[in-house]
Amino acid sequence: MGNITKFLIRKDSWIASGFFTLCLTLFLMPFPRSWSLYALGAFLFFGFLMWISDFVKLKELFGQKWLIVLAPVCYFLLHIIYFMFDPKWIYLEEKLMFFLIPILGFPVFISDYFSKNLSILLKSFIYGIILICLFLFLRSTWESISFTDGVINFEPLTDQNLSRYNWDQLSIFEHPTYLTIKVLWVICLLAFSGSYLNISKTIRLLLILCLSIIVFFLSSRAGILILSFILIYFIYSYLNMTRRRILLLLIIPLILFGVYKITSLNRRMNRMMVETIERSAIEKTGIKGLDPRTKSWFSAMNLIKEKPVFGVGLNARNILAAEYARQGYKTEAELKLNAHNQFLETQLTFGVSGTLILFWMLGILFMKRKESWGSELIYSFLIVVIFSMFFESILVRQWGIMFFILFYCFLTMSNVEPDLRSGSTRYFK
Repeated sequence: MGNITKFLIRKDSWIASGFFTLCLTLFLMPFPRSWSLYALGAFLFFGFLMWISDFVKLKELFGQKWLIVLAPVCYFLLHIIYFMFDPKWIYLEEKLMFFLIPILGFPVFISDYFSKNLSILLKSFIYGIILICLFLFLRSTWESISFTDGVINFEPLTDQNLSRYNWDQLSIFEHPTYLTIKVLWVICLLAFSGSYLNISKTIRLLLILCLSIIVFFLSSRAGILILSFILIYFIYSYLNMTRRRILLLLIIPLILFGVYKITSLNRRMNRMMVETIERSAIEKTGIKGLDPRTKSWFSAMNLIKEKPVFGVGLNARNILAAEYARQGYKTEAELKLNAHNQFLETQLTFGVSGTLILFWMLGILFMKRKESWGSELIYSFLIVVIFSMFFESILVRQWGIMFFILFYCFLTMSNVEPDLRSGSTRYFK
């Protein structure tokens, strides 16, 4: 009897340890990448211990969730298959998350402990993003302050006449596009998970406003566009059925016009827009030569036409760079830019099978929305992720993979409302 008691206590501690290392992973996600990877490794280790300790029960529950788990696992298996034809470890290193997180993290994601402490998990990610944004903003402010003859001067421009609040000066730990995606997701969490957060509406609205300003400073055109769609969905979700159709007809044009006017105030985006128009008029390249993204899209589509069924393989980036060179896009060829569109990237690399699995993962999120603890969060997550995929290959980089797969599991595997009175760590039935 004593051995059984010790085993159960140890099992409970493993679940708790797995949960809090997951919280630490989410908190550290906007920090330097290696920090969150250590925490993620600990989370997966405790999940592995749970599989060893309770394999029979977990196997049974795994069978109930197999459709959710199988989608990202199949996406990883595609990498394995193509890896056999071009065996370079760099192609698999980051993609292991598609396999390890859904499987080894499974015991934690489905546990009652996860559900009971959901607010801690949400706040871990929210506070991590808020802290890093505050640090980045204060850092730029501090560097803008100087003392001359006892007088305090505030000069936000650098010697190169660039703002210290510009996107490349403000985001120093990761690419600003990926920081923007995470900030947008925090805005969604604050807007749609108030019942779990136990944060007053006033504070949440102030935080949403401050984070929206950060999105503006990060100067992501896609980010500001996504923010406008989040705002439209937020308004839509709070209007009753009789008023929605009429008000939305008025609200959507006003929001889009407001976004356009605000975007025009951003120096970087305004400059990029002017340069794009001028370059298009001079070079007369049409839409495909407007900017690096359109060059990437059309170059990727040229290659997709050649191998639409099976794709070009894991060496897609180098093959795409060769296509840039052939088209005369020297900068894009030197930088070896990816397709800057996840749908094109997946089709280019794996062909039809990859695209189908990608849609499978997104479809799982949509199909599980009614069973999820946060149906409105799934809608907003899909808005953030799908629109980001149109402008960035987010499942190519470690930043995007970790973000996507953690919240994919987070939103789909737990489908029971948290029982705040329960202290047990039994699995959901």
